[in-house]
Amino acid sequence: MSIEAASEVEFAPASVEDLRFIRGQLERERLDAERLEPEQFITIREGARIIACGRIKPYEQTYELGSVWVAEDRRGHALGAKITRELVRRFPQDEVYITTDAAVGLPAYYERLGFLRTQILPDELVAKIKRVCETLNRDAVGMVYDRRIERLPTIAETYRAKHVLENYLPRTPLQHNLTLSRTLGCEAYLKLENLQPIGAFKVRGGVYLASTLSEEERARGIIGASTGNHGQSLAYGANLFGIRCVIAMPEEANPMKLESMRALGAEVEFQGENFEEARLWAEETARREGMRYVHHINAPELLAGVSTISLEIVEDLPDVDLIITPIGGGSAAVGHCLVAKALRPNVQVIGVQAEGAPAVYHSWRERELQMSEIETTAEGLATGRAYYTAVKTFIDRMDDMLLVSDEEMRRAVVLLLRAAHVVSEESGAAATAAAVKLRERLPGKKVAIVVSGGNMTMDSLRRVLLEAS
Repeated sequence: MSIEAASEVEFAPASVEDLRFIRGQLERERLDAERLEPEQFITIREGARIIACGRIKPYEQTYELGSVWVAEDRRGHALGAKITRELVRRFPQDEVYITTDAAVGLPAYYERLGFLRTQILPDELVAKIKRVCETLNRDAVGMVYDRRIERLPTIAETYRAKHVLENYLPRTPLQHNLTLSRTLGCEAYLKLENLQPIGAFKVRGGVYLASTLSEEERARGIIGASTGNHGQSLAYGANLFGIRCVIAMPEEANPMKLESMRALGAEVEFQGENFEEARLWAEETARREGMRYVHHINAPELLAGVSTISLEIVEDLPDVDLIITPIGGGSAAVGHCLVAKALRPNVQVIGVQAEGAPAVYHSWRERELQMSEIETTAEGLATGRAYYTAVKTFIDRMDDMLLVSDEEMRRAVVLLLRAAHVVSEESGAAATAAAVKLRERLPGKKVAIVVSGGNMTMDSLRRVLLEAS
């Protein structure tokens, strides 16, 4: 649910004189009264009387929405929700954090306003929760709302992205496959994103994003973190539009994807042992050098670009019953949840993650953002944390999600070779592996299976074929 600004009440700043009253109310309700300053607060008043207030509390590196208070005789009139919505609207960062007491049902209240519980918090708020629990003996939890969900692409923007991409990228085929149809007991169609210029669907997002950048942003350049396909997409888009592009990669990177990025003119920096370490370096470099950091999930322009996959599926197969899509961070799956369900409300969307990197799966099931270890060879799915925009969309709109093992993905690579003469990387074969696992649910259905990428190295392909022989 989107958090909308409230317009039916008037919000006023707090004065120095108001602060003594506010402090007294917060202390009486055992709310956060640390380091109060009047400029942190907005209020709702009846005449001169403050009947509700809340604040944006600054820390050294982040902010927190907190200290939401409503006068006892004015409760039940949604004033707390109105204050919260207005604070979210004014928040200086996209990610809006709160810490609250789990023992009195407040998390459920904030969930109704669109927040999710999260285990992923800035260190400053982790320290605050620890301090609160130790001093007040409370079961405090962290919650987050990401304002970027309010900028998810509309159908209109997806069509706009489609018209841009038609000038630069081929439309990938949706091929009916008789062998897979017999194997799975359904009408199986393969959406062949492995045929994109970089061998993966993400190029759609990179090209569309680059096309939307202002002259100032192009002059500053873009930076991102990637295990390969996201980086290639940014490099490809940057190359088309003459933009400097820096990509942070884990030290053990796919050499095929690395060479592709360098051939496209990107500056590749090896940072850390996994994607999350590379991401932190890229974010810090962007702040330091003034570059545009392009998140692999939370950039609205990327989501608009990749959502054109879903648009093409529904255009080519208007009566599609089921779309099965891999989930690393979740950008393509978000597109299916938004676009396919808007154009064909009865379509089911099923996501699939690697068992060795299940952060999104567990976050979706438990409705709480989580991190996970990364223990998969499917590098396109090797994401160790979940992000609000994707998980909230999946909670609201996805029909099911499942996990597949690396072995199941490798068997699916071989199945695609045999049945469709298609070369897929392991992550690109994840949806096919899921279809095999779900075959009892597929009879009689028209099923679109997304082959998301084909960047399989010769050594990896040789190992997979030897295993299968």
